[in-house]
Amino acid sequence: MFRLTVPMIFGMVSMMLLGVVDTYFISMLGTNELAAVSFSQPVANTLISVALGIGMALGALLSRLIGENQHQKAARFITDTKIIAALIAVTTAFIGFLAIDPLFKALGATEEVMPFINSYMSIWFIAAPMWMLTMIGNNALRAIGDTKLSASIMALLSVINLIFDPLLIFGIGPFPKLGVAGAAWATLIACMTCWLCSIAVLTFREQLLEFTYPNLSHLLPNWRELFKIAVPAIAANIMTPIAATVLTAMIARYGVEAVAGFGVGARIEFISLIVVFALSSTLPMFIGQNIGAGKPHRAYRALMGGLKFSLIFQTGVYLLLLATSGDIASVFSDNPQVVGVIKMFLLVLPLTYGAHAIVILVMVSLNVLRRPRTALLITVVRLLLLYLPLAYIGSLLGGINGLFVGAACGNIIAGLIAYAIIRRVFREQGITAIEAG
Repeated sequence: MFRLTVPMIFGMVSMMLLGVVDTYFISMLGTNELAAVSFSQPVANTLISVALGIGMALGALLSRLIGENQHQKAARFITDTKIIAALIAVTTAFIGFLAIDPLFKALGATEEVMPFINSYMSIWFIAAPMWMLTMIGNNALRAIGDTKLSASIMALLSVINLIFDPLLIFGIGPFPKLGVAGAAWATLIACMTCWLCSIAVLTFREQLLEFTYPNLSHLLPNWRELFKIAVPAIAANIMTPIAATVLTAMIARYGVEAVAGFGVGARIEFISLIVVFALSSTLPMFIGQNIGAGKPHRAYRALMGGLKFSLIFQTGVYLLLLATSGDIASVFSDNPQVVGVIKMFLLVLPLTYGAHAIVILVMVSLNVLRRPRTALLITVVRLLLLYLPLAYIGSLLGGINGLFVGAACGNIIAGLIAYAIIRRVFREQGITAIEAG
C-alpha cells in the first residue's frame, strides 16, 4: 500500500500546485480576468464529479477483473467505458459551449466579466473532454496497479500547463499574447498531450484498449454494471461542493472576515488530507484485486490498516497545525478578525480529520465492494443529517465558534457510523477481524 500510495501523493501535490500557479499568472492580468476564471470553478467541479464517478466505477470493477486474471474482459470493459465516457464528455462540453452566456449570467457574472469568460471558456470546453478522459484513464492505470505512471501523467499535465501558461498569457518570445484565453490554450495543450499518452499506454503497453466495432451484447451490460456504481458516486461527489456552498452561506452571516478566514481554513483542510486522498485512490484497487484473486481477508487487513494509519497520521497533522496555527494565520492575513477565525478553525476541525478520513476510505471501499448506494447513504448522512445541521445548531448556540464545533461533531459521528457499516459489510461476507488475522 505504501508503494502504491506514495506516487499518488506527488501526483496530487503537482495538481494542487497547478491550480495555484494558474491562478497566480491570471491574477497578474487584472481583477476581471481572475473573476472570469473563478466563475469557471463550479462548472469545472461538476465535470470533475462526473469524471471521478465514472473513474471510480471503472477502477472498482476493473480491479476485480485484473485480480481474477480476466485480461480480455478487462480490455473490453475499459474500451466500453471509454466509449460512453467520451459521449458524455463531448455532449456535456458541447452543451456548455452553447450555453456560456446564459449559464454564467445566471451564476452572477457581470457584463464587464462576460467577454473574458467567453474568451476563456470557449477554449476550455474543447479541452474538457480530453481532461475528463485522462482522469478516467488514470483510474484504469491505478486499477492495474501502475500508480507511478498515473501520477506521472498527472505531473506531466501540471508541468506542460506551467510551461505554456506564461508563454501564451503574456506572449513571451514567438508566442502570441492571448491573455486569459492563453491560460485555456495551455490547459488544452496539456490535456491533449496527456490524453494521447494515456491512450498510448493503455493500447500498446498494457493492451487494454480494443479498436474493434463494439457489440451491443457486451456494450449494454457493461454500461449497466458501470452506472450501478458511477451514478451514486457522481451524486456523492456533487454533494460535497454543494454542502461547502451552504456552509459558506452560513458563515457569511458573520461578515467578510469570517468568510476569508474560512476560505483559508478550507484550503489548509485539503492540504492536510492530501495523504488520505492519495490513499483513497489506491486502496480500492488493492481491495478489488485481492477480492478478485480470492483473498478477501487480505483486502480486509489492508482497509483496517489504512484506517489505523489515517487516524495516527491525522493526529500528527493536528498537533502540527495546533503548534503553528498562529504563524499560519499571520501568513494569510494581518486582520485580527480573520486571524481569529483561522486559528479557531485550526483548533477545532483538524482534530476530527481522522474521522473524516475514515468516511472517505470507507466510501471508496464500499464502491469496490459493490455497495455504491451504501456509500452514497454515508455521504447523505454525513453532510445533510450531521455536518450541516449540527453546524447550524452550533452557530445558534455559540456563533461561528459553535458552528465549527458542530461541524466537527458531525465529522466524528459520521466516522463512527462509517466504521460500523464497513465492519458489518465484511461480516456479511464472512470476514471478521479474528478471521482476517
